[in-house]
Amino acid sequence: MAVPRDALLDLRRAASAGLLDLDASGPASRDAVRARETLLEPHFGAVDWSVPPSYGALLAEHNRLCCRREEDDLEREFVLVDEEELVDLNAELVHLPEGVGREPGRYLSTNHLVGFAEAGYEAVWCFDVAQPGEDGEYPVYYHHQDEPRARYLADGAWEEQADAVPDFPSFAAWFEAMAAAFTAARPPAWFDEMGTPALVGLARDGVFRAGGRP
Repeated sequence: MAVPRDALLDLRRAASAGLLDLDASGPASRDAVRARETLLEPHFGAVDWSVPPSYGALLAEHNRLCCRREEDDLEREFVLVDEEELVDLNAELVHLPEGVGREPGRYLSTNHLVGFAEAGYEAVWCFDVAQPGEDGEYPVYYHHQDEPRARYLADGAWEEQADAVPDFPSFAAWFEAMAAAFTAARPPAWFDEMGTPALVGLARDGVFRAGGRP
């Protein structure tokens, strides 16, 4: 699957027009791609995943891409991190330690998640690698350290049933939505909540599927 080239062009045009700041590196090397797949070290267990095609197509353009926009004196950003940052991001903000739970004897895990982009503060855009599609793509979730998109360790069931429906069906759909939000004359309703745990609740209510309407 090709990178959403129109979305990437829209970001570049908006940056040229001064609407946002875009800082992009050169393409990822094979080693950088492989490092993403092999160097994750969750606090317990293991994570088995492969870079999905649409994400891989973006990495063929940029190993790292940072997009920032200031709106009403607030700065919002998404940062597609490089391979070293990805390892640290997952260890620090995505993967739960062993033995975490809200109910006695019902432990939680986030080892199904692989964070690939910072969303500001303690928020991360993640693949759910437990749900691969036939096309090799993974659904995407907005995850916050204070409001994790967790599953029960024992059976893999979602802690919150609303999480059974992903925020975006693929990396390509997510990237197109980010480009649309960051280049819009009037950003969507959820834009101001990026980086906050409140956006997890809005996501569970379907704010992304509703096209960003309040």
